[in-house]
Amino acid sequence: MSTVNTIIPQLRFTMPNIFRKQTLDKFAKQVPELEAPLRKAKMKLEPTFNPPFDMLIRSIMYQQLAYPAARTIHDRFIGLVGKLTPSRVLSKTIEELRSVGLSRQKASYIHNVAEAFGKGGFLWKYRTIESLSNLPSKEITQLFTQIKGVGEWTVHMYLIFSLGRLDVLSSGDLGVRKGVMKLYRLAKIPTQKEVEKLAEPWHPLETVGTYLAWRSLDDE
Repeated sequence: MSTVNTIIPQLRFTMPNIFRKQTLDKFAKQVPELEAPLRKAKMKLEPTFNPPFDMLIRSIMYQQLAYPAARTIHDRFIGLVGKLTPSRVLSKTIEELRSVGLSRQKASYIHNVAEAFGKGGFLWKYRTIESLSNLPSKEITQLFTQIKGVGEWTVHMYLIFSLGRLDVLSSGDLGVRKGVMKLYRLAKIPTQKEVEKLAEPWHPLETVGTYLAWRSLDDE
């Protein structure tokens, strides 16, 4: 279950588990065919409530890397820039960022995030958790994916693991697709659109189903 194992070790300040009993009971009532695996799964997610700039940078850095390697690069990155702020990141050239082990592409994407959230950037006013509190998850996804290098998966991970949103369906995540195949006893891994169709009854608790899909792979 690579997604959960990759994201959870990054957590710092956490809040109470978002999967309260009444939430799980509601999901089980909506999707009775998944009640049995839901009751067996370890459904615990304590969001970090970290600002978007920090977590988007971290997500880009960790993508497609084993956790130990990504952690080493991240530590070197912090050693290079010091306090993680848009201005400090932008004060370093692409080549300087590459010196910590980042690819040129990832270094460029990290610059893009810093420009977007820096003063004068188009996401400057959304740099705090508070500024996002009244925005729907879909709107946050639309805003953040305007940054070149930030895709839906990255924003979905932020919405789930940092903001604790309950309405996020990460249908493009391979782990979710594999988990859905297992939960629904499908003959093959479903496509993203097939997952979205199957997940229609999950609304507005898509995160419960997304997390359950990951957890269903725990014993593999």
